[in-house]
Amino acid sequence: MKTTRFKISGVVCWALLATVGGAPPSLGQTSSSKGSAPRVAQQMFVAPVLVKGSPTNLGAFDVSWNDNSTQRYYLADRTNNAIDLVDSRTDTFLGFIGRGHYTGSRPCPGQPQELRHCAGPNGVLTDNLGHVWAGDGDGNIIEADATKPGTAILRSIPTGGKGRVDEMAYDAIDRILLAENDGDSPPRITFVSVPDGAVLGHYVYPMEQDGMEQPVWVRQTGLFYQNVPGKKNRIDVFDPHKLPNPVMSFPVECSGGLLGLTVSGLTVGPNGLLMTVCGSVGGVSIDPKTGKILKTVPQGADADEVWYDPGSNSYYFSRPAESGGVAVVDASTEKFLANILLDGHSVAVNASNRHVFVPVYGKGIFVVRPQR
Repeated sequence: MKTTRFKISGVVCWALLATVGGAPPSLGQTSSSKGSAPRVAQQMFVAPVLVKGSPTNLGAFDVSWNDNSTQRYYLADRTNNAIDLVDSRTDTFLGFIGRGHYTGSRPCPGQPQELRHCAGPNGVLTDNLGHVWAGDGDGNIIEADATKPGTAILRSIPTGGKGRVDEMAYDAIDRILLAENDGDSPPRITFVSVPDGAVLGHYVYPMEQDGMEQPVWVRQTGLFYQNVPGKKNRIDVFDPHKLPNPVMSFPVECSGGLLGLTVSGLTVGPNGLLMTVCGSVGGVSIDPKTGKILKTVPQGADADEVWYDPGSNSYYFSRPAESGGVAVVDASTEKFLANILLDGHSVAVNASNRHVFVPVYGKGIFVVRPQR
């Protein structure tokens, strides 16, 4: 196959000019190890395209979420002060949720260079009651209707913090939301009853704790797992029936990493297996019952968000284009499959059609479809 490479404002794509002879290197190569030369060409995806109607002014955004039960994709869009709603079945932008009710893209008071810890919306997810939740930049959690665009919100729930509420996890059985305030000093975790919005408790970290990262809830254990970066890299484990203190912690050895972080992204893979991002080491799979570290995936290094797609049984690690872009990893073997060379730090996948959504700074929300 003949391909032509082109680059626009940090976005690297491949134009497919023929249909025989191989695959575009950025979208369908496998390699034997991190940074090694390709050894087998395997076409997995077609070239990225913009979601129909996607906002194209994305200057600041956070992570994203796909609800596999409804085939709806949500992006925490600080530029437009809203949650972007996309029909991930047809790859069509449907509109903004809660526009104007978040803090938007703003610096912290008296800190013009600090553009993260007071901005919002941030972490985003849906519950099983038809609502979408996001952290805001002023210590609040905002709940809105997940089914359609609109400016109204359902609730704004104070956590008691002043900085941003970042990422979240949802217990679908007990209907409890875990939200972490990484913008506060010290950071804290807040537990919320989803049906009535009541705050169930807080867990406050020591003053020396610098930031928090991705939490998850594991159905197989019924427990929350919170990534805690820093000098004592670990995963703290919380029992929703024994709040608010952790019931155990798993050490995770890491070094280096994006923005100086150690552990960052975290997701739940097959049979409840944890997959985290361990700084410059790579992706690391962990037994959720024992905390035992199982395998390392070098191609997952320095990713911000990691997503598990049960439709393709694959992990997707979001990384900058210069690091290889989104790394695709087989969840059964934990072997690297391909890179999607899009520049961003957020990724989510629709399990029904295996469409991969990657928002890109200054360009919009791209979708990458699998080869049929």
